[in-house]
Amino acid sequence: MDFFKYFFRNTSEYSNFKIFGSGHISILLVAILGVVSMIKRIGISRKFEKIVGIVLLSQQAILYTWYLLSGYKLLTEGLPLYHCRIAILLTGIGLLFNKGLCRKLGSIWGLIGAVFALVYPSGLDPFIFPHITQFSFFIGHLFLLWGSVYCIFVECIKLNKKDLKTTIYFTNIYHISVFILNHMIGANYGFMRISPIGIGNNLHPVVYGLIVTALFNMLIIFMNSLMNRQQKSNEVEKPLVVIKL
Repeated sequence: MDFFKYFFRNTSEYSNFKIFGSGHISILLVAILGVVSMIKRIGISRKFEKIVGIVLLSQQAILYTWYLLSGYKLLTEGLPLYHCRIAILLTGIGLLFNKGLCRKLGSIWGLIGAVFALVYPSGLDPFIFPHITQFSFFIGHLFLLWGSVYCIFVECIKLNKKDLKTTIYFTNIYHISVFILNHMIGANYGFMRISPIGIGNNLHPVVYGLIVTALFNMLIIFMNSLMNRQQKSNEVEKPLVVIKL
């Protein structure tokens, strides 16, 4: 009982997680091993999709329940407005309920966000290990990474022109909305107000916001190109079936 009370505490201290320390390196190795195993060994599997979808949605449900019940920075930290939180919800819904557009948008945002978050986990809440937010952060981003890799490199999903246009519109509306909200409530959703690595914080807020939005758009276009190339490669590798009459 005392452990659960400590695990779900709402009194913040500081984060004792060391970036590129032994724990971090171990998590990165798990992430890489999972990606390699998935690409080499896992084919299209509805069971795998459901498992990843359930884990992603369950992780988010537990996290938001904790924010709601604990009252810890509910408005500025507890809303599902970070890139990865949105990607987790979209990917989880897409995989669990087989929703195509959710898979596409979620996996594009998810691969970008999960890689950055796992390599440089600056978004950890200020709690000493162990805490619900730390487990939620790494479990969520690991399964988001694996789910995104599955959709892009195993299932070989592709964005058509309409999908790409929808993704760009959604992305830009998100960034504009979050930029305004951040300055209204003093939050930093999507890192649209303060850079997690310190670069650009001396710029005018509007200029900084435009740069972040432009970079994300460029990454989406790059991801779309990667997905198209992956699908073409997959089609070339398929054996040619010759039907004799």
